[in-house]
Amino acid sequence: MDSLPRRAVLAAVLTVGLGGATAAVVRTRGPSTGEGTTGEDGETASGAYGAANALPFREDFTHDAPEGRFRAVHGERFDVYPTGWRDTSKVGVYRPDEVLSVHDGVLDFRLHTVDGAPATAAVVPRIHGYGQRYGRYSVRLRAESVRGFKVAFLLWPDSERWPDDGEVDFPDADLTGELGAFLHHADPAGTQEEFGTDASFEQWHTTTIEWSPGLVRFLLDDVEVGSSTTGVPDRSMHFVLQTETSLGAADDPSARPDPDAQAHVLVDWLSIESYPWS
Repeated sequence: MDSLPRRAVLAAVLTVGLGGATAAVVRTRGPSTGEGTTGEDGETASGAYGAANALPFREDFTHDAPEGRFRAVHGERFDVYPTGWRDTSKVGVYRPDEVLSVHDGVLDFRLHTVDGAPATAAVVPRIHGYGQRYGRYSVRLRAESVRGFKVAFLLWPDSERWPDDGEVDFPDADLTGELGAFLHHADPAGTQEEFGTDASFEQWHTTTIEWSPGLVRFLLDDVEVGSSTTGVPDRSMHFVLQTETSLGAADDPSARPDPDAQAHVLVDWLSIESYPWS
């Protein structure tokens, strides 16, 4: 059961003047240790949205980027969790410089061990206004079945108030498991609902979250696998493509990836629509 809170990610959207025009600039919040926030190749994790990336947002990953160059090529479209942040279990470390690449029309998360720690990454699509209230989010993905790593593609509240403002996840599961979905209710008590499937990560699948007033629906390959009207979030949220180590790795060393293990999580395309969608 997915019960650990996500790390708060992009904490604030600031407005600055840029050549006489106004642009939104995202600043990432660093680890609680107070360390600096840097991205790939030591770059500061910030950038301007401008008028780009209006909805509907669609990315087919047609521009190649080798490891260490994802933000240089795709920084106008995506942000990343900064290098050095710990993942949800605190066992893995976000290393976008060592994990992310684009090739052959896919975004490739190459999960492996770097400097003695499992290396993971998380990608945040840059849409107008950062997050939005309600929307439709679809991703086509496939992954290798490797113990110790997992995927959590999720909607996280812009307010950073969790569990009060809720969370929506699909897919959310270990790579050795079956694709599952979670609705974390907008409830200080932290209640949640889980929806399972019999689908493996080893085949290509399209996962969709439909979030509308009072209703969340989860679709796998355009077929509904679950829905709920209970505790539906009603505040702005942003979409995150997050990879990490298994939650059990926090307390159970046997749940951690082998040091020589490697898993590729591939994303063929993703789309984001505003509510109401077509």
